Amino acid sequence: MTAAPPRQTVEFDDNRLLPLLYGEHDTHLARIEHHLGVTLASRGNVLTITGPEAAAETARAALQSLWGRIKAGEPVGNAEVDAAVRLAAGGGAPAVTLRTRRKQIQPRTPTQAAYLQALNSHSLTFGIGPAGTGKTYLAVAQAVSMLIAGQVQRLVLSRPAVEAGERLGFLPGDLKEKMDPYLRPL
Repeated sequence: MTAAPPRQTVEFDDNRLLPLLYGEHDTHLARIEHHLGVTLASRGNVLTITGPEAAAETARAALQSLWGRIKAGEPVGNAEVDAAVRLAAGGGAPAVTLRTRRKQIQPRTPTQAAYLQALNSHSLTFGIGPAGTGKTYLAVAQAVSMLIAGQVQRLVLSRPAVEAGERLGFLPGDLKEKMDPYLRPL
């Protein structure tokens, strides 16, 4: 006779918000099950997680992170579910939320979370990595967030004098048109 797989339960305090957590036709739950190899079963406001202990704990952390987003009025879609699973699997580093005028920005990977924590705790931070991983985006979002919060009085944007794919030469146009190719990455 084999032992039953371990089970964990998570209880949520507001049934009205559960459809947002579970997703349409429970797609968010199915996504978590697929990523982590666990089984999620809901009954009322209690969700049972069945599977290996480490995977179940990761699922619990991801669900609690998503629940926090929903209670704060933030949207939860497939990208947020995937990001919550990645962050929980990466050690569950506390997610730093950046608030700008347009939206709230959160890290999507454990590395981005560590990068944001470094930006928060050090006055000089170097970000090195492949293109498209969010280095510039997160740094600018952090700077704007600090400006809005009154932690800094002004931002100084600087870029190396390297062309961003165009040969500028003697371009016609005003100063803005001449500077856009340099500032486009920011």
